[in-house]
Amino acid sequence: MSRNIKSVLDIPSWVGDRPVVMLAGRANVGKSTLFNRLAGTSRAITSPVAGTTRDLNLAVVTHNEREFVVVDSGGLEPYAREPAAERAAETALQALGTADLVIFVIDARVGVCPGDQEALALVRQSGRPVILAVNKVDTPRQEAAAAEAWSLGVKYVNLISAAHGRGVGELLDQLCAMLPSVNPRLEPPAALRLALIGRPNVGKSSLLNRLSGFARSIVDEHPGTTRDPVEVAVELDGHRIILIDTAGIRRPAKVEQGLEGLSVARAIATVRRAEVLALVIDAAEGLTDQDARLARLVESNDRGLVIVCNKWDIAAKVGRRASVFVRETLERYPFLEFAPFVVASAQTGDGVNQIIPTASRAGEAWRSQFRTSSLNHILREALMALDPPLVGDRRLKPMYVTQVAKAPPRLAIFCNLEQGIPAHYVRFLESRFRTALALEHSGTPLRIEFRRTRAVRADIGRRIDNRGPAVAQATCASGHDAEAK
Repeated sequence: MSRNIKSVLDIPSWVGDRPVVMLAGRANVGKSTLFNRLAGTSRAITSPVAGTTRDLNLAVVTHNEREFVVVDSGGLEPYAREPAAERAAETALQALGTADLVIFVIDARVGVCPGDQEALALVRQSGRPVILAVNKVDTPRQEAAAAEAWSLGVKYVNLISAAHGRGVGELLDQLCAMLPSVNPRLEPPAALRLALIGRPNVGKSSLLNRLSGFARSIVDEHPGTTRDPVEVAVELDGHRIILIDTAGIRRPAKVEQGLEGLSVARAIATVRRAEVLALVIDAAEGLTDQDARLARLVESNDRGLVIVCNKWDIAAKVGRRASVFVRETLERYPFLEFAPFVVASAQTGDGVNQIIPTASRAGEAWRSQFRTSSLNHILREALMALDPPLVGDRRLKPMYVTQVAKAPPRLAIFCNLEQGIPAHYVRFLESRFRTALALEHSGTPLRIEFRRTRAVRADIGRRIDNRGPAVAQATCASGHDAEAK
């Protein structure tokens, strides 16, 4: 089931019954800094460069037992000429229609300017109640300079410093007193955090819009449009997801300093924050070396992986077949064999309905817990199928196996050796465990490590290691990267 992009932002479907508080104002007045202060995070990128925020950021905030959603938008510039700034202003105006209350932010250091008056006029046309937040009043001495803010004619004026937290508590008290009286619905937490990553301009934001059902992330033909990690809650056929869109990640040598570098760093941090990563690739170009680097980044951070082959409508026009595409990709990058492939087109919607179910299955596999008896049965069958190899002049003797961790599953095989295990034997064992545990192409890494038992150590020179079994890190996401030490 695919979802069409709506022409108007459907924020209420995401926030439920919670009131919506929107931050509005010109570019570079400190809206994102205030958003981060209210949300208690640093999700929105802040910079002295005007127009840094281009997408909408949403966060649930609780103050004085009142729960509401705060929305950070791009600069409200009625006469912007840059296409990206025009779309950011259009997005902010659309979001304005969903707000219950608007916090209009101005810069006390700049003072009231024509841009503030023009933006405030648009806000007033919405009929929403307004609180004026005069930002960057860092010390009491600056309060006098902010006096002209009252000339805007807003009834409620708060002098604040979002960067330092000054006056933010009083602002929260004021807005909570003005929120509509409703009983917020506490929704259960999403079952899975799924992040979209990939190179610039491969269609991540288009996929997020298609999946979420509204145009929440600005889409542009120019690479690098998305800067802030954008989150949205999605539910499809019983699968509950927090979907995260991130900035495109180029090769380090091509990453520019400043905003792009910060956006890429935030995207890489999102890899560690998510549970499953959907690596979006351009099917018309095929899986590139940079795509493979991102896949290895996911694997090295112990996260689940789904490969989304976007723009398949374009690839199909040049005669590409899905089965051949997947086979050739795995021949070139065999370490990706553990990951499922989804063929999709954000433009037409074909295959998009398979992304969330596939990611949910990857998340379930990532959290899998197995019985020790079943694991040892699989190990015994593997030993019967192939004799353990010689390591130096000694034969490896696996004794038993147990699961020592999940997310992702980690198996410890206790044996007489802990180092020098041949990589081909690690791959063989992983293949046997994956097949028996239904983890083939599941999207989860499967870690296998070898531990030498205390009894074996005692036999070697009667030296007992009281610290417990040593761990040989002979692991890899799919076994293909393990190297004999």
